[in-house]
Amino acid sequence: MRWLSISIILWSALSLGLAQAQDPLPRATPESVGMTTAGLEALASYMRGLVDDGRRAGVVWGVVKDGKLVQLEAYGQRDREASLPMEADTVFRLYSQTRAVTGAAILTLVDEGDLGLDDPVANYLPQIANMPVIAGLSRDQVIRTVPQDPPMTIRHLFNYTSGLGYARSWPIGLGMEQRDILSLDNDLDDLVNKLSQYPLLGQPGAKWIYGFHSDVLGAVAEKVSGRDLDDFLDRRLFKPIGMSDTGFSVRRGSNDRLAVVYGPDESGSLVVRNAPPSSSYTEPSKFFSAGGGLVSTVPDYLRFGQMILNGGELDGVRVLKAGTVAEMGTNALGPTEGTVSFGDGFTPPKPFSGYGWGLAIGVRIEDAVHTVPGSPGDLVWGGLANTTYFFDPVENIVAVAMTQYLGPDADELVFRLREGVYGALAE
Repeated sequence: MRWLSISIILWSALSLGLAQAQDPLPRATPESVGMTTAGLEALASYMRGLVDDGRRAGVVWGVVKDGKLVQLEAYGQRDREASLPMEADTVFRLYSQTRAVTGAAILTLVDEGDLGLDDPVANYLPQIANMPVIAGLSRDQVIRTVPQDPPMTIRHLFNYTSGLGYARSWPIGLGMEQRDILSLDNDLDDLVNKLSQYPLLGQPGAKWIYGFHSDVLGAVAEKVSGRDLDDFLDRRLFKPIGMSDTGFSVRRGSNDRLAVVYGPDESGSLVVRNAPPSSSYTEPSKFFSAGGGLVSTVPDYLRFGQMILNGGELDGVRVLKAGTVAEMGTNALGPTEGTVSFGDGFTPPKPFSGYGWGLAIGVRIEDAVHTVPGSPGDLVWGGLANTTYFFDPVENIVAVAMTQYLGPDADELVFRLREGVYGALAE
């Protein structure tokens, strides 16, 4: 019985991840920052329920209020086949959650005067600037194009109104293949050269469309800085604010920290899924996708979010000017560009209803209809393999949750994080 008790205690410790050793920011009691212990316990119960109900293999989440860490927990397993537990420093594929991070780093070039938001893209990538615009179709064939008017600018790329999309957005007759554009055998010059062979979907500034914008911005950053994007990000952002587990691959010798991606089979049981490769993940590579290639941890992303809420500074290190962060978090979409939606007929995930877009990040619109609690101007996005975050400048909250899952109920993680965090605020 004694050994059985010890085994149960050890398993409980592993399942919970014992996050205390991984604290990314100073801790505080919930009550000292206007939250409740009972409310955060309810959040933890919601998150653990995803695992206990067999909907996720494991999950890590963290909440920071007023710059203080009030919850950081890991639950379940990162690799069920190898019996490896979720831990606070488990590494996750970020996919589209990469965009805000790379966007912030690239904005340092704007702060230093090396890049202007209203600069023509032609100054840096003439191939992209010379892409014509689709003006006529016959079935799935392009029969007429016109020049860009106005010419594409860096701001258009940040606002996702450049006329770019993803491969599924282009007419089938053009034969664009997503994996060809984002091939791991490419470098960013190859990406630009391949992408520039196609016409734009619309005129720059006309409409918000989800697509290759951040990847093109990564190519701009390489041209302007003279450095490969991985080195640029490391110097401009990761090292200055201590994001030591963020990059295009896991740290050397840490491959087993990368969580396995799962999804439901026909019976609903979780099985291993082959996730689309946006990076090599476990070894250095020459392809650096600024739109989806990073891996990271919940503690690293909490630090990033706090830097944003602090107006560009963390632990006495300034990364961005406060005004630049403010512009990053200002909705740039008017009535003609629309709210966040996918131009290829896909609708946004329900939690993003009523959101606009700033500089490479989603922004909550005050008077829109929303499906989740939040505050005007809160910042948000997520990733393909079920990672999510929000930064609330009104309540001064940073919240992040990460799992690795491909399946039909991905929104549930977002709903549980949002509802749990706001439900934990003291009245």
